[in-house]
Amino acid sequence: MVRTELKAHRFKVMARKRKSETSSLGMVGLYLPTDSLQGSFDADLRHEMYESLRGRTIPEALIEAVSGCAYHPEVVWRVPPELGSIIRDDHYDIVYYSDDSDAENGERLAQTWAEPKTAGEALAFCLSAELQALKVAGNSPVRSGGHLPHSTIAYIAFDLLQSYTVAPPGPHLQELIRALLKLSTAQQDQVGSYIAKEKAAYILAQSPELSLSTIADVVDVDRTTVSRWTKEEKFMARVSQLCEFMKTPEWTQMRQKEHSFQYIEVAKQVGK
Repeated sequence: MVRTELKAHRFKVMARKRKSETSSLGMVGLYLPTDSLQGSFDADLRHEMYESLRGRTIPEALIEAVSGCAYHPEVVWRVPPELGSIIRDDHYDIVYYSDDSDAENGERLAQTWAEPKTAGEALAFCLSAELQALKVAGNSPVRSGGHLPHSTIAYIAFDLLQSYTVAPPGPHLQELIRALLKLSTAQQDQVGSYIAKEKAAYILAQSPELSLSTIADVVDVDRTTVSRWTKEEKFMARVSQLCEFMKTPEWTQMRQKEHSFQYIEVAKQVGK
């Protein structure tokens, strides 16, 4: 019997728009997020990628600007950048625009092979230096050398590319993409693992007494995987965050929102 058939015997799954807080005798009612998790994965992955740029050769102000989706404010250089040289935050100023039309002008401003004229182009310039350093590094450049992974550089480059809606990408971003050759996106197993982990956190926040085996069956992973998650500080911090959120009126509103959550009932099995 396949796993899904086994699960059908173990759980009585009922999708409802609204559900009373009172569950059946011997059963535990749980709300699990549905469509929102893919968007949460994308947002968390983007945040993680930009955070990984910190503490390297890339100036903090550029990271702050672009990670906050300010791709095209003008960069005015006091010290013109050179590939391979260290760029400091006091080498330039970022001039932020006040409306969308100015942002469109910023896209056009990027079209020059002189020093990068926008925040996005300046970040692409810095990433080109990181990519060059990665290529000339010896064995294990990421693990032992502290270099940015190729996949991270590719992700940021693609994010920069998506920001252009009026003019073509600037030349520094074009050069970075040309050096990368091709981009890799998050593998489906990464997405699946993220969704299962987030659902497990929701379950623990609602019913911490449930056994790890029950949680593993609900989210379709091995029990040892859930056990490993519960030993991770970041995961348990997420559970605590959800516990606090579930005390707020916003939690009630989210549960009642159509298609936001799936309501299920599982046998109340405690222990390990």
